[in-house]
Amino acid sequence: MDDEHPMNRDHSAPHGGEARYLRDASRLSVPLRFDRCGVEREQMGGIHYRPSGRRLVGQLAELTARELQLEEHTVSRVRFAALICDVGRDQIPAKILHKRGPLNDEEWLEVRRQPELGAALLSDTSLDDIREWVLARRERPDGRGYPRGLSGDQIPVEARILAVTDAYIAMASGRPHRAAKTQAAAEQELRRNAGTQFDASVVEAFIHAWHRRGAQPQPITT
Repeated sequence: MDDEHPMNRDHSAPHGGEARYLRDASRLSVPLRFDRCGVEREQMGGIHYRPSGRRLVGQLAELTARELQLEEHTVSRVRFAALICDVGRDQIPAKILHKRGPLNDEEWLEVRRQPELGAALLSDTSLDDIREWVLARRERPDGRGYPRGLSGDQIPVEARILAVTDAYIAMASGRPHRAAKTQAAAEQELRRNAGTQFDASVVEAFIHAWHRRGAQPQPITT
């Protein structure tokens, strides 16, 4: 038996990935690699994540970042982060993601792993800033978010933008267990939770940006 065959090596060392966004293919490529297993950094497989379905989220994030007068480089990074921040979702069992009824405690624990799953895949140093935003996008200003229980200014403003834009898309999209909300109802829900679940200044920036552009986002089918 060949001891150098990849299946015969010790795979106990940490595994990782180096994400690259392939613009021409509109795909996030995440090669999975292992170290110290006989041949350094040999590719084992990969995840190919297509963010094309999240283009509206990217547009919303960009509009909101501009409304907050963030620097142009940051606006571009926030738009990119919005495109790829859902990458960990595919690692959650489909039966949980598409469940029609309420989730039980065990299923909620799986869902709450998504920020950490996504951040773990974005290990390339060129994504250091975006990885932090992805990890923090489910944190809340009142400290009741996850995974680290951050609050207020501990949460990067870029992550707060992702939280608001993601929430709007979720509310405006049809789900197996509920119908999509109208634009007015989704905006009302954002305002109702401003200061607790969402950053109040980001909520207002998001809503003002849409109204300033005369945009009329409609319910989304996913």
